Amino acid sequence: MTANFITALAVKSFDEPDKKRCPDKAEVDLVSVNDFSVARLILAPGWRWSECTKPTEQTPFCQHNHLGFCLSGVMEVESPEGTRSFIHANDTYAIPPGHDEWVVGSEPFVAVEFLGAASFGRPVSRGLHARI
Repeated sequence: MTANFITALAVKSFDEPDKKRCPDKAEVDLVSVNDFSVARLILAPGWRWSECTKPTEQTPFCQHNHLGFCLSGVMEVESPEGTRSFIHANDTYAIPPGHDEWVVGSEPFVAVEFLGAASFGRPVSRGLHARI
């Protein structure tokens, strides 16, 4: 296992992100603190990876690892084998590559992600992770 170390104090606000991406039905605010990228995702009702993101990612399923915390809304995640799970407000989640996901209901899904954050919403990332 790789050890990560914080070497300096760093504070950033999503009110002034380092980068903002607005793919279809989504808003992604990115900040970088030390060597870490963190994203705030706001996914609108009707957002679905296979409809909104798949055309730019050019992969059959989302290939990103996700590690995050849901602030509000509901997301449903499905594996290629058909296993489904729901993510609700106050849930911490880890999602491996190879999935579809979509917003459930009429409330946006709002989350903070710590893994996979810098690549979310970047055209043709094909699951490759990057710094902002």
